[in-house]
Amino acid sequence: MSSEAEDGATGIIRRNKVAKVPQQTELDPLALALNNFYENRVRLGLERKEICENIAQAVSDKILRKIETADSRFRGKSVVSQGIPYDGLQAEEAIHLDMLVQLSFGKSSGVFFRKDEEHGLHVQPESSTVWKDCLSRNGFLSAEKVNRILRYYVAKAVKVLNRYIRKGAKEKLPKRLRSISMNDGAEIVLIVNKDITITLLPVFVLPDSRLDPGRQDCPSSSHVVCRPFIYDSARKMRMVWNWCFFVAEKNRIRALGGPSCRVQLLRILTEIRDTHEGLRMLSSYHLKHVLFHETHRLNDVNVWASEHISERFKDLLRRLLSFLQEGNLPHYFMQPPDFEAVNLLEDIDSDSLQEMSHAVSKILQDPCESLSCEGTEQRQSLWPWELELLSP
Repeated sequence: MSSEAEDGATGIIRRNKVAKVPQQTELDPLALALNNFYENRVRLGLERKEICENIAQAVSDKILRKIETADSRFRGKSVVSQGIPYDGLQAEEAIHLDMLVQLSFGKSSGVFFRKDEEHGLHVQPESSTVWKDCLSRNGFLSAEKVNRILRYYVAKAVKVLNRYIRKGAKEKLPKRLRSISMNDGAEIVLIVNKDITITLLPVFVLPDSRLDPGRQDCPSSSHVVCRPFIYDSARKMRMVWNWCFFVAEKNRIRALGGPSCRVQLLRILTEIRDTHEGLRMLSSYHLKHVLFHETHRLNDVNVWASEHISERFKDLLRRLLSFLQEGNLPHYFMQPPDFEAVNLLEDIDSDSLQEMSHAVSKILQDPCESLSCEGTEQRQSLWPWELELLSP
């Protein structure tokens, strides 16, 4: 059941959805607090995420359509968001999205790869014709060169869009675009409407490489993405190829939706993380993998029904606490024998892990305290670019 109202000034449809939860008289105090927290703190953030993703998608699509006319190796209709992060929803903070730009290998889609001894992957296309200007001397596809070419094209497209903005040519601009700029540096980072940060990442698809096709915790396909890597004490950066499982993660989240409290609890946990000083070093990515592991352990959907939300909330906190105390959160998809094991907490120092363990223990002692909805006025304020949309 839902109702919709359109803001005449912005054309933005505001949705007021009614969550299907048990009657309040049937809820224990923690369940009541969880549902109130979701309605009063999380839902507004979800609405803003949807608006931001629509704007980011429109801007990225416009830029890539222009680039594809000059260089068909960058596929114009392939820009995909990795999914809105659960981060940065305070009105005074920017929101950040990663947008993946799929590369074309021409008629031959074959590609070979092996692990780099230092970091990342070595990638070698089956045909050297399409990307011959981006190959290293030993025939590997250079992440640095691919990223540099895409950055050059994006910079030209941004100049064109800014020219349209200055001339007031709204019909040539993506919907709701008010301003756009590009950061310096190796990464391709766009600032849209002053508060939305978009990182464009070159990426290509790998076919099914599972040793055991029956494994459900290993995705049937994956991506290799161009990302920055800090490689010495001087904090020097270079672009490298690395694994990316965004499709598998989105599919997993989608599968966990349905009539259960699983995704609801993930959003509640990430909202708590956003507002809790002691948990700031945890990313939404960490919490997502905690949920993947816990739903794998408790794989009966019935135990995740809405009436069990209190028990499952505490289960997730206990699982997170155990990972923090062990200093090891295994990547859900990168597991032997298909991949070397990856610890998502390996870059966090022991003092920070201990501090976060203490914070989670404190939440477990009094969960309702962490779900207080005091101070929600901060979430009701608008971002600066939203104010511009409302102005005459």
